[in-house]
Amino acid sequence: MPVAAYIDAAVLVARPDETAAAVRARLVRDRYAAIDPVFVLDAGRALLGTVRLALLLAAAEETPIAELTVENPAHVPASASREEAASVAIRANAACLAVLDQSGAFLGALTANAVMAILRDEHLEDLHHMAGILGRSEQAKAALTAAPHRRALFRLPWLLVGLAGSAAATGLMAGAEAELTANIAVAFFIPAIVYLADAIGTQAEAVAVRGLSLTDGSTWRLLLGELGTGALLGLILATVGFGAVWAVFGDLRLAGAVSGAVAAAGTIATGVGFLLPWAFQRAGLDPAHGSGPVGTVVQDMLSLAVYLGLVGLLF
Repeated sequence: MPVAAYIDAAVLVARPDETAAAVRARLVRDRYAAIDPVFVLDAGRALLGTVRLALLLAAAEETPIAELTVENPAHVPASASREEAASVAIRANAACLAVLDQSGAFLGALTANAVMAILRDEHLEDLHHMAGILGRSEQAKAALTAAPHRRALFRLPWLLVGLAGSAAATGLMAGAEAELTANIAVAFFIPAIVYLADAIGTQAEAVAVRGLSLTDGSTWRLLLGELGTGALLGLILATVGFGAVWAVFGDLRLAGAVSGAVAAAGTIATGVGFLLPWAFQRAGLDPAHGSGPVGTVVQDMLSLAVYLGLVGLLF
């Protein structure tokens, strides 16, 4: 949804040649949705800068507004998405954000109340999408009280994708039947490996969804940081797992397969957890769609493939 839907024109504006006393008189006389900062406009309503309310109130009566103006304030075009506008307001620490049209003319502002409403709706929408529930935040909220068949329609599409992935994972298990039959202990660790991949991937998904939504940082820097974190987590868990499996089962090959799979799962799950939301964003979709059931089944399949591959090599 574009930020234009949230514009409030009832904000305090001033001309650069006005005095502080004139603007203060208008502040007392009229009602505004937001009064801090004061937006300074020229005759064509181009945004020249802003004046902090504290400076306006403290200034001498005859002080020109131009002397109090801070130039180049944060602003967004009316075509910007609401999420982008909220991100700009947060980064600029702006309680009220100017919104301009294509020609640069001031249309109004995104007030603090609007920013809070946007952030709430975006977080609700991301949470629903991360759970595999389709629909924008307004639809998702309505679905909470909808009939069961309507709720199912929101949730079913990505679950069908998960079902297809689960069938593929079953095929992987069937392909390793000989190894599983020869050493049943191999099967004992499949739930643990799948769980760890899911847990690490879920953490990466949360970082990716928020990072892609609310920061302008380099995608590759975020990815490399997450891959390094996942690799470190995988190595720590693999070291602990190797000692535990060897101590309990007395089998170095089994311990090696389990620890190797856990180490690989840390990096793989982190990569998938980050790259899927990124791919969805590049496709013009909410990055949160790349998590939840979709991310889970991809992480499960890859971690399972690594584990069964190591078992095939070592046994």
